[in-house]
Amino acid sequence: MHFDRGNIVEIAGTLTEVSWRNPHTTLVIEAVGENGQLETWVAETRAALQMERTNLTPNIFHVGDELRVAGFPGRRNRTAIYATNILLTDGSELIAENFAGLRWSDRLAGAALGEYQAQKIESEAHDLDTGIFRVWSRDGSIIHPGIDETERALWIDEYPLTERAREAQANWDPVADNPYILCQNAMPAIMDQGFPLEFVQQGNAIFLYLEELDTVRRINMAANISSPEEGAGPLGYSVGYWESETLVVTTTNIDWPWFDQRGIPQENLHLVERFTPSTDGRSLGYELTVTDPAIFTESVVLTRRWIYVPGEEIKPYDCDWNREDL
Repeated sequence: MHFDRGNIVEIAGTLTEVSWRNPHTTLVIEAVGENGQLETWVAETRAALQMERTNLTPNIFHVGDELRVAGFPGRRNRTAIYATNILLTDGSELIAENFAGLRWSDRLAGAALGEYQAQKIESEAHDLDTGIFRVWSRDGSIIHPGIDETERALWIDEYPLTERAREAQANWDPVADNPYILCQNAMPAIMDQGFPLEFVQQGNAIFLYLEELDTVRRINMAANISSPEEGAGPLGYSVGYWESETLVVTTTNIDWPWFDQRGIPQENLHLVERFTPSTDGRSLGYELTVTDPAIFTESVVLTRRWIYVPGEEIKPYDCDWNREDL
C-alpha cells in the first residue's frame, strides 16, 4: 500500500543493516545515486517466518555484502523499496514469489514455498485426519502475481459498492489511513493472512489461532455464552455451529473502520464463514459471505483455501514495525 506496484526500480549497493523480522525483513543499503552521491535505501522483503519456511536463515545476509535489488518504489519516500528480487553475493537470487520470477540468476536462494510444502507432504503417512482441528497453511503451489504486496488471495477485483463507499475509497490515503502497516488488523482482512492457522476446541468454544500478528479468534459454540455487545472489537463477536463437517461461523459487532487494505470502509458488517475440510483431509475450503447495506449494494461472496502440511505449526509472529522512513 505504501509502495507503488505499478513501477519497478533497481539499485545496487552495500548492505549496512539487517533486521530479520515480521512482517517484513528490512535491509538498509548504501547506494550511489544519479548525482554521484551516496543514498541510504530502506528495502523491505519477505517476512522472517516466510523465509524460514523456504529453508532460509539470517545468514543469507551479512553487513558489507554487495547486493542488487529490484522492486516497487515507496510512495512517500523515493529511497524506500519493496524488494521483489535480491541478487545475493553467492550468485543466487531471493524473490518475493507472488510478484516475480528470477531476474538476474538461474539459481533460487532457498526453496520455493510450494516445493518446501511438497517435500513435507510426500513424507507423510497415507492415512490423514479428515477433521478441522489441525494446522492449515497457505498453498504455496498457487501463485497470485500482483495481487498485492503481502501475498493475499481472498479479495476480488470489483465490488458492488454504494456511492458512499466509493467516495470513502476515493479519499483513502494508503499511507496515512492504513493501520495494517502498523501491525494492526481485524475482521475480515485478517482471514486473508498468508501464514498458518489452527483450530482448537476448548469447552464450548473453538479458538482459531492465526499466526499473523499472533491473532486469536474465539468462536462461541453456544450462543448464550455472552452477549454480542460483550464481544465487540476488531475481531467482532462470533457464534458457530456445525453443518455436517462444515463449521459455519457468524460474526457481528466488528469495531474497525476498514473492510480491506484498499480503502473500502465498513459500518455494520455481517459475516458468515464456512470452513469445509475436503473428504481426503488435504485441504480446507473457505467461503465468506459479506453483508453491509451501507457499503455493498448486494452480498459479496469471497473464497480461498488452505492445505494440510504435515509438521507445520503456529510460530510466534512478534510483529516489529517501527520504521518511519518507509
